[in-house]
Amino acid sequence: MKQIIILDDDIHLAHLMQENINTHEGVQCQHIYTNPLDFLRHPIEADIYLLDVVMPGINGLEAIQRIMKLYPNASIVMNTIKDDAATIFKALQLGAVGYIDKQSFQMNFSEVFESIADGGAYMTPKIARQVVQHFSKQSRVHEQLTDRERDIVNGILDGLSYKLIAFKYNIAIDTVRMNVKKVYRKLNINSKSELFKMMGSK
Repeated sequence: MKQIIILDDDIHLAHLMQENINTHEGVQCQHIYTNPLDFLRHPIEADIYLLDVVMPGINGLEAIQRIMKLYPNASIVMNTIKDDAATIFKALQLGAVGYIDKQSFQMNFSEVFESIADGGAYMTPKIARQVVQHFSKQSRVHEQLTDRERDIVNGILDGLSYKLIAFKYNIAIDTVRMNVKKVYRKLNINSKSELFKMMGSK
């Protein structure tokens, strides 16, 4: 019997999900937490954790890291109304193996749990579409840039300073600055934060 724990600050919805889950064979949900910090004070090991993103204390993204540190073999599924590409990819990068649009909570949970069994993953169609659109958008962005501009963008997304980018690609720092200006102009943006948002990075 796989044990499931729900972390969601909407207690009414959490109870509805719990009831739904407990109608399926092979899974059981006994514990609900409305605040990740309450769970982390007295953690309980489970096979699957259903996490919201927006919660009090710490958000679901930070909770992923804390739970994975305690229970590396656990499967974490995000269940949230947050469906922007940056949040989706951050959750997946941190170790989530599923992402559910919260509005679809009445879906067949057994499909979710069967999909993530044995190393699988699951995304609701709405989230999957976001992922596809994200890669399509990234492809269009890259098509606008030269090879040198793409190198510099990748350096920025990796968190490198202009000096380190110049060192990595053996170019002058003024060349880095000039290409950054070209990138911003081509993409119609004005800052690194806009670039990170556009590329779905943290």
